[in-house]
Amino acid sequence: MPCLLLKANEFDFEGRWIVSLQDNKRTLVGLLEIEKQDQNWHAYLEGGPVGIRINQDEIEILADSRDVRGFVFNRRLSGSLKNNQIQGRYQQEGAAAQKEEPGSWSAIREQKNGSANQLPRTTKPEDLTGIWTATQELDFRKYSMTLTQGGKDWLEQYLPYYDQPDVRCTSIGLPALVTYSFPFEILFSNDRYTFLYEYQAKVRRIWANDEAPSSYMPPSRMGFSKGVWEGNELVIKTELLEKTVRDFRGELISEHAIIEERYSLSDDSQTLTALIIVDDPDNYERKPIRRRQWIRNASTEIFPYSCDPDSFYIPMYQDGEMQMYIDRSPLRF
Repeated sequence: MPCLLLKANEFDFEGRWIVSLQDNKRTLVGLLEIEKQDQNWHAYLEGGPVGIRINQDEIEILADSRDVRGFVFNRRLSGSLKNNQIQGRYQQEGAAAQKEEPGSWSAIREQKNGSANQLPRTTKPEDLTGIWTATQELDFRKYSMTLTQGGKDWLEQYLPYYDQPDVRCTSIGLPALVTYSFPFEILFSNDRYTFLYEYQAKVRRIWANDEAPSSYMPPSRMGFSKGVWEGNELVIKTELLEKTVRDFRGELISEHAIIEERYSLSDDSQTLTALIIVDDPDNYERKPIRRRQWIRNASTEIFPYSCDPDSFYIPMYQDGEMQMYIDRSPLRF
């Protein structure tokens, strides 16, 4: 998205801000980065570009998002800087299935308490076990990301209906599986967490010891995950990935990517939140960020998942598109 630019001024908007947006149903949280280059302002929300205007102590942000039904729309955030905080109002613009009433938003500077590896590792991990159901809280669902030229070239060729892995019953992999709004269950044994996802009936193991991947272990959509406790957060880092796409939009995740997830519990242990960060310099100039929240719900069932690839291939064959699909095979994996 092109940035809206004005000359810089004496007000200190530069830096990293934690944005909180409140509508009448939920609270959204995101990282807003504001930079000044050649006397022009640039901004990024959750790793993706946003339009920005700054005039004296006033600011306006235009951020694209996608709702759960796939509609892409904008949120316009207008506010002012006072006492090192930003406060204002926002409104939704464009077609969206999830209608939002105008509401308030605010931003405070991100607090840095030291790097993650300086946090103490707890000797008594939190109990994350149980069945978790997703809420719609926290996640801005930022639509466009800040892509490298290689990432842009890939996206220009991508056709969601034909190339999306899960439409043909192929694993969507990480990080998309973590962000989908299906329930999942967490189990724990002495040396690992096991995540059982309803979507695509996937089983994922997160090693909690010094386990390293075998030299014979091939790359996969789920990769190899290690989890350690840093303070009250379970930090999972996943490597050894196969190529896949970040979500239905089609932005590429390379085999060199590292996926970081940070899980934490609420004080009453009934709400689980996660910060999901993609580190993939091959395709992204800034790390894409997603946030998810789940509620502990013992009454939820993890249902069997079925997928019929014939529902994808037969209509394409009947419509005479099979050769086109075959010709595009180098673009899939």
